Amino acid sequence: MNWNDLEVHHIGIVVEDIETAKKAYEEVFGLEVVQVFDVKAFAAKVAFLFVKNTYIELVQPNNAEDGLGKFLKRGGGMHHICYEVDNIDRFFEEVKKKNVRSLTQKPEWTPCFEKVLFLHPKDTGNILIEVVEKATCKLPGCKY
Repeated sequence: MNWNDLEVHHIGIVVEDIETAKKAYEEVFGLEVVQVFDVKAFAAKVAFLFVKNTYIELVQPNNAEDGLGKFLKRGGGMHHICYEVDNIDRFFEEVKKKNVRSLTQKPEWTPCFEKVLFLHPKDTGNILIEVVEKATCKLPGCKY
């Protein structure tokens, strides 16, 4: 695996009010919201905005006591960077060999992707890294 081969898929930003944040990105920057949905597994409402070759993901926590809610209590803002890979299972095996932990035991399903995993921030320079498999993107505007 070569990190130079990865492409950024999106930047995740935790916000207090998704409607206010969407309005700001639409009116100030002229960005288009391409999809809004609830992610029950993460207890959050999510909006994706398309930006040239990538997305911004706005995340509004629904539970003040879980990880996203606690992150918001500390001020919210930039939460994670998401990279695309061709084969997430192979990527997962390679990072495990390098002692990089995942927050899940295997890639998981979400409404946007069939295969997603999150790498432990303690193993990635204190940055939460999300990894998705390119071919499984279900967002409008995905290039696959």
